[in-house]
Amino acid sequence: MQAFLAYSILPNPCSRSFFPRPTNRPQFLLSSVSESRTGAAPTARRCGGTGRSVVTAASSSPAVATTATDVPGTMKAWAYEEYGDASVLKLDEAVSVPAVGEDQVLVRVAAAALNPVDSKRRMGKFKATDSPLPTVPGYDMAGVVVKVGSQVKSLKEGDEVYGHISEKVLEGPKQFGSLAEYTAVEEKLVALKPKSIDFAQAAGLPLAIETAHEGLERAGFSAGKSILVLGGAGGVGTLVIQVRHCSHFSSVSKWTEFLSSQAIAS
Repeated sequence: MQAFLAYSILPNPCSRSFFPRPTNRPQFLLSSVSESRTGAAPTARRCGGTGRSVVTAASSSPAVATTATDVPGTMKAWAYEEYGDASVLKLDEAVSVPAVGEDQVLVRVAAAALNPVDSKRRMGKFKATDSPLPTVPGYDMAGVVVKVGSQVKSLKEGDEVYGHISEKVLEGPKQFGSLAEYTAVEEKLVALKPKSIDFAQAAGLPLAIETAHEGLERAGFSAGKSILVLGGAGGVGTLVIQVRHCSHFSSVSKWTEFLSSQAIAS
């Protein structure tokens, strides 16, 4: 039996059916809401009794953009101008909306999930290969396409999409990430959001499921092999188990009883 060590790199977007976590440590998700719902500064709400939180931020534009002609010139975004702890992260209400390349789409962000790599990047652990400061952090996101580049073929304005915005997470990541009202991303890095999940659930998937799939692929797992998933109840671990179901692997998880109660493992 081969072992797969799956540690959680991703916060749970308040959906026990997708990423159950037996922990009381607060988890965070940034999502945007319209001015009509709140004009206050970003606030956190608890998700049931799970110890998870969601951070919501009001839109800076008087009306939510639905097409390219509605996109404002500036937006709200979380940003930092120096490396350090969480205190360097500030809400900037006048960040320029990123320009869209010919192979990119501009997405109005509905939800953006946080990963440990975001805090490590903010602390300067990857400064040798990082983009210039100031930085708008964030990789994972889900939202609505409001503008498309001239070479984009598979997406159009109004499409609901999800994905992560940088092809290289550590080497030369984008200066303007997903913790903003709008983000520009290459067509190949996003996909249409399934109608069966909401924006928050979709935003929690990209980096975690890529980690799960790539780990299995690099390890050379194939049908008929058994997998020991250490951390099977975490963000990546639950997806390793679900991917193996699709790939006909056999897996054993340290959290088998817990996962069975969540209808993920049997």
